[in-house]
Amino acid sequence: MTVKPLKRNYIGLGTSPHDPSLAIVDSRGQLVFAEDTERYLQNKRAWCSPPDDFIRIAKLLKEYCEPDAEFVIASSWRSAFFKRLQFFSFGPFKGLIKRKIGAENYDMLRCIASYANVRHGINTEAHLQRVFGRRPVIRREYEHHLTHSAAACYSSPYAEAVSVVIDGLGESTSCKMFHFRNGGHLPISRKPSEGSFGQFYSFLCELCGFDPIGGEEWKVMGLAPYGGKNDRYYGLLRSLLRIDGLRIREGRHSAAAVRQLLELRRRPDQPAIEFADLAYTGQLVFSEYVDELLSHVHALNLSDNLVLSGGCALNSAYVGQLAGKGPFKNSFVFCAPADNGNSVGAAWLAYHQDHPQAWTPRTQVQSPYLGSRLSTDMLDKLLRYGGLEPIKTGGGPELYTQVAEELSKGRIVAWVQGRAEFGPRALGNRSILADPRRRDVKELINAKVKFREEFRPFAPSILAEHGDEYFENYRDTPYMERALRFRPEQAARVPGVVHVDGTGRLQSVKRELNEKYYELIKAFHGLTGVPILLNTSFNVMGKPIAHSVEDAIAIFLTSGIDLLVLDNYIFKKRALGALADVDAAAGRSPSTEDLSRTPQAAVA
Repeated sequence: MTVKPLKRNYIGLGTSPHDPSLAIVDSRGQLVFAEDTERYLQNKRAWCSPPDDFIRIAKLLKEYCEPDAEFVIASSWRSAFFKRLQFFSFGPFKGLIKRKIGAENYDMLRCIASYANVRHGINTEAHLQRVFGRRPVIRREYEHHLTHSAAACYSSPYAEAVSVVIDGLGESTSCKMFHFRNGGHLPISRKPSEGSFGQFYSFLCELCGFDPIGGEEWKVMGLAPYGGKNDRYYGLLRSLLRIDGLRIREGRHSAAAVRQLLELRRRPDQPAIEFADLAYTGQLVFSEYVDELLSHVHALNLSDNLVLSGGCALNSAYVGQLAGKGPFKNSFVFCAPADNGNSVGAAWLAYHQDHPQAWTPRTQVQSPYLGSRLSTDMLDKLLRYGGLEPIKTGGGPELYTQVAEELSKGRIVAWVQGRAEFGPRALGNRSILADPRRRDVKELINAKVKFREEFRPFAPSILAEHGDEYFENYRDTPYMERALRFRPEQAARVPGVVHVDGTGRLQSVKRELNEKYYELIKAFHGLTGVPILLNTSFNVMGKPIAHSVEDAIAIFLTSGIDLLVLDNYIFKKRALGALADVDAAAGRSPSTEDLSRTPQAAVA
C-alpha cells in the first residue's frame, strides 16, 4: 500500500522587533500571501508586535491555505539571539540608540523584543490546534541574513547569482554574502563584520535631525539631492568605517569622528534644508562604501549577477547607480528587501528544505500584489450608510477613461484596487495619483495631502514600453526599487516627478503584472501624450499605507485628495470652488498660494 505524501503549507513569520510580517507559501512553492503587520495595525513599523496575531492568522489561513494541508511554521531569527540582544551594537555606533531613548527604555525594549520573538510561532501552534484541530508539524528557525537572501534570490530571474545582504545587524554580523546556485545558498563571507552600513545610515539619519527608529532614512535620501559635497563632513564620515576584503571594519579614528559629528548634528530649531550638504555627503560616502565592498565580492569571479537585499537595498538612489556601471552586469532587488521580506524568505526556505529538487529559475516577475483585499462587506456598508454619492462604473474602459480625464484636469486621485502591495512602496493598488505635467504638483501634494516636508519627491509610474524613451540606462523596475536619470529632453514634460538632481524613482508598469493600473496609465497617455503618472503611497506622513475601507475614507475626507476610487466606485468631493465657503466659515480667506496651486481646469 502506497502512502500518499501529506500536503504542506508554509507559514513564514518575519520576527524582527520592527517591521514584522507574515507570508504563506502553498504546497507547490507559490507565494500566495504576504503582508506587513503594520498595515492592519495601522501602526508605523509595528515595533515589538507579533506577526501571528491569534484572530487574524486563523482567518488568513482559512482564506489562503489549502484546506487539507499541514502547517509548517518558519521564522526569520534564531530565538537564542534575542536572549543576548544588543541593538545597534556595531563599531563606532555602539550605544547610540541606548543614549537616544534612555537606558531604562532600552532595557525594556530589549526585554519586550526578546519575549515577543520567543513567543512567535509557539502561540500560533497552540491556537491552530484549537481552530483547525491539528498542530503545525514543524517549527523551523532560520538565520536572519539567510532569510533576506532567500526572499531575494527565489524571487529573482537568475539561475545563479552572488547574493549580498547589507543590513543593520543580524545574529553575528551586519552583512553576509552567498553564492546562490541550484537553489542553494553557499556562504562566501565567513568572518563577521564589526561595522555596519545600515547603522552608518541610521547615524546619518540621526545627524540630519530625523528619526531612524521611525524609519525616516527616506528623508535623508529625499534631502540629499538638494546639497553638495562638504569636505569636512566627508572626512569625518569616511573615517567611521573601512572595508577589509569582505568585512566591514570600524575606522581607526571612528570614536573621535563620532564625537565631532554629534556636535554638528541638526538641532530641532534648524530647518532640514540647511543640512542638505550633510545628507548629500553621507549618501556619497555610503555609495563609496558599498561600491568598494561589491568590487571585492565581484573579484571572486563567481557570477555577474547581483542580488542585493537587506535594509540598505531600499536605498533606491544607490540601486539606480548599479544600472549602466560595473562591476556586476545585472542586478536585482526584491519588492521587500528589508526585514518585512524575511517572512517570505523563511517560508521559501522551509518549502525548499522539504522539496530540494523543486527549484527552477523563475520565468515571470514575482507579483508584489500579495496582501489583503478591501472588505466587500465594509464597502457595501459605506455605500449604504456613508451619505456619499459615488459614481458606479462598469469597470474596464469606462473606469479608466473617467479617472484619466479627471487626472488630466489636475485632480488628485486615490486609487485602490485588488490586493495590496507587499513592501514599503505603493505600486498602483494603494496609490495616490496625479498629473506629472504640473510643475507645482509636488508642493501641492506634500502640503495638502501627505502633510510632509517640501523636499520629499514623488515617483513616476511609466508604461514599460516607453521606459527607454524617458530614462537613461533604462532597466525594468517593477518594484520602484531604483532611481534612474531622466533624459533631459523628456524631463521638461513631466516636472512633477523629476527630482532636483534630474532623477526619478520609477516604477515600470506592465499589463501582465497589473492590468488595471496599466490600462489607466494607457488611457492617460491617450489623452495627454504622456505615458507617466505621478504615484505616491496612499497614506499621510507617519502612518502606514491604507489597509481598509475605513482607512481609505478617513484619509480621503481629511486631506486634499479630490477623488477616491474604490474598485469600480468613484467618490468625488464637492466642487473645488466651494472650498471658499469653508474658508469663510472658518473666518479666513484662501491664500494666494492656495489659488495659484489650483489649476484653472479644476476650478471650472
